[in-house]
Amino acid sequence: MTEKEKLKAYLQYKGISKNRFYTETGFSVGFLDSGRSLGADKVRIIINKFPDLSLEWLIMDEGEMIIEPRPEGVAYDMRPNISHLEEPESPYYVPTRIYTPAAGAADPTRRIPLYDFEAAAGLAPVFDGRTAPTGYLAIPELPRCDGAVKMRGDSMYPLLKAGDIVIYKQVHDCTNIIWGEMYLVSFSYDDEEYTTVKYLNRIEEKPDFARLVSYNAHHAPIEIPLTAIRALAIVKASVRFNTMG
Repeated sequence: MTEKEKLKAYLQYKGISKNRFYTETGFSVGFLDSGRSLGADKVRIIINKFPDLSLEWLIMDEGEMIIEPRPEGVAYDMRPNISHLEEPESPYYVPTRIYTPAAGAADPTRRIPLYDFEAAAGLAPVFDGRTAPTGYLAIPELPRCDGAVKMRGDSMYPLLKAGDIVIYKQVHDCTNIIWGEMYLVSFSYDDEEYTTVKYLNRIEEKPDFARLVSYNAHHAPIEIPLTAIRALAIVKASVRFNTMG
């Protein structure tokens, strides 16, 4: 079976209608009936929304369709199985076991993967699904997000400081930029690659450019062509640790 055929088999087994699936995931009507594969971004959303669906079965055709509930008092090995990432054609991260939280724990649909974008050499390897998360955040009532990274530098200080975690939603097209909002952006500038958090402002006289503005007044704004942007995500939330332990 194709990935979408297996997904439809899961929905039928669980008694979940297509309309409910589209409502839960936010996917467009007809998604289940077009094409064969799901794509890394869609898989991440599906597994977060339906945590008892086995990712190994869905993508790699291994194991059973349904993940068994976690027995009381039993801890599973949550270390990621990343051996498959050596194969460049595989864009998926496959955990050894999906964790089913105990009653009263944070909503599992809000488990946000945390990435080390410096170790991944930029945002693009993170966004295309070839980098395994270093951990997860569980935050209830959080808007739909794709991931989180740790802040570097002081360009947004004191609003954000080094070590803060920024939680983002990937933007696939620069035409969807909401001007004036805060973004995580990777771009080329003067033959160098940069990754930073900035406000993106429109330049009326240069519609094909964006002005990157810091919160810290010591950092001057810079203007870049939209074509220089390599990866882009809107910042939806941030987390700050105020103690060391």
